[in-house]
Amino acid sequence: KLEPSKLLNIGAFDLNRVVAMDPGFLNTDGEHQHDSTVSSVSVRFEGELNYMQLKMWIRQLMRTKASDLFRYKGVLAVKGSSMKYVFQGVHMLFSGDLEPSFKWKDDEVRECRFVFIGRNLDKEALKLGIMECKVESLRFQVGDCVQANIGQHWMDGQVIKTWDEGYPYLIDLDIEPGAYACTSWGWAPMDTDVFVRARKCACPSSSASN
Repeated sequence: KLEPSKLLNIGAFDLNRVVAMDPGFLNTDGEHQHDSTVSSVSVRFEGELNYMQLKMWIRQLMRTKASDLFRYKGVLAVKGSSMKYVFQGVHMLFSGDLEPSFKWKDDEVRECRFVFIGRNLDKEALKLGIMECKVESLRFQVGDCVQANIGQHWMDGQVIKTWDEGYPYLIDLDIEPGAYACTSWGWAPMDTDVFVRARKCACPSSSASN
């Protein structure tokens, strides 16, 4: 099997080379010319991304810039997942997610690489958007008591794991005996007060982190 980096060939994804090999590559809505408004943006950095923030950023990008995005490809590292996030697309035809067949090796540098080719691209905005998905330190540790937003209301719980399946927190929820619940645990998709907040509690706290 090919590694994603070889499959996507990001390093060789040069705008002028692509246009020379395929003159129709950049054609959109009947336009048949390559002008000064067309450019490429390539970014590479070490680090890992928050899975939910990444998906939100991509959805926003598709809503606002899809018509100007001619092609895009990338391989990204998601915190808490051994799988690589591989994506590619043309305009709104986006395909990408964590790929079970492409995993990070133990000695491999976890980094993010992507390239966009399009018209009127805001290079700094694209770079800033992906960098805002980069993982920073967490507010809570394993053993901390929190409240989790479960949709209709807040529920008390305790952090039992950090960075599980790409999510910042796995929370053990305090389900009352006899109460109906589909599950006694849940993920907090982002480390903000919208999804999880601190609370005073009598439960044992732990300073251990995962």
